[in-house]
Amino acid sequence: DTCWKIVRTTETGGTKLIYNGVPSNGTCNNTGSASQIGTKAFNSSYTSPAHIGYMYGTVYTRSSKSMSSVTDTYYYGNDVTYSNGTYTLTDTISSSSWSNIYNGGLNNNHYTCMGGTTCSTVYYIYYTDSSTMYYIELTGGKKVDGALTDMLDNNTTSSTIKGNSATSGTIDNWYYTNIEQKGYSDYLEDTVWCNDRSISQLNGWNPDGGNTRSYLYFSARDRAYTTYTPDLSCSREVDRFTVSEDNGNGSLDYPVGLLTADEIMLAGGRYNYSNSSYYLYTGSGWWPGSPCTFDYSIANGFYVRSAGGLNHLSVNGSYGVRPSVSLKPGTKIIGGDGTVENPYTTS
Repeated sequence: DTCWKIVRTTETGGTKLIYNGVPSNGTCNNTGSASQIGTKAFNSSYTSPAHIGYMYGTVYTRSSKSMSSVTDTYYYGNDVTYSNGTYTLTDTISSSSWSNIYNGGLNNNHYTCMGGTTCSTVYYIYYTDSSTMYYIELTGGKKVDGALTDMLDNNTTSSTIKGNSATSGTIDNWYYTNIEQKGYSDYLEDTVWCNDRSISQLNGWNPDGGNTRSYLYFSARDRAYTTYTPDLSCSREVDRFTVSEDNGNGSLDYPVGLLTADEIMLAGGRYNYSNSSYYLYTGSGWWPGSPCTFDYSIANGFYVRSAGGLNHLSVNGSYGVRPSVSLKPGTKIIGGDGTVENPYTTS
């Protein structure tokens, strides 16, 4: 009672499928909302690099401060030390004029106490414009590299789109109801669902010369926007979402996930180009599972536009959800012809 499209074979010989709705008028050639289980935000929150994750760790929420009317002297450190609950800025520069700092002085001095040179909470500035600083707060001796690790290398909280078996409209709820409860899980393999959070450009998140006027770029962004070279390897184990730790991170409850921007590129989807003729086109916008950027304030993931091309969007946008599963290697068709009246049966 479910329609699927074959995407590709997996590295282990399985067959990856993407949901394409339920039979309609005797066919499975669904488009638009009929090809989805519904619409959902990838993550309902979007104010931290953590929110780019299919699952994510500690959330360091971005904050901002208008500097246009600040006349007090602020100190900016190249680094910090930490002892007995207190940060101390090191190798500092100082100014009471934001324009002096903004015009090139900050690239090596991202840490500030917003006043003196010592504080219990230190502020790391990752982005600037002519009137505003954007920052995260650090406590307990943490520095920016540790904060990035907390956000991008831990899988403790499920994204909105993943959800759980009890939350209606999420991928895990759909799987539990339509696959697990109906006894179909034995036909599926525990393949990798990649959420590639590897970083191609740190920019302002690099405390040693990072450009605070450019964004945090994830690797899939460069592959889709610049080199046009899709990659299915998913190099970081923490991003290889699986049920078992034998071939990935072991963070999933069920063997289900989302396609990647790379898989969509291989199929015919390209950044900012319309394409209504490739087999993943539905005429509706829907989410893959690939991060794109964190700009000055918003986590952006890839999405497939209604015109068929790839683009990026704040993760709190409501777009189509199309779960993907993979048939176990060795699964054989023993009957049927793939029609609604006579669907394939397997052994």
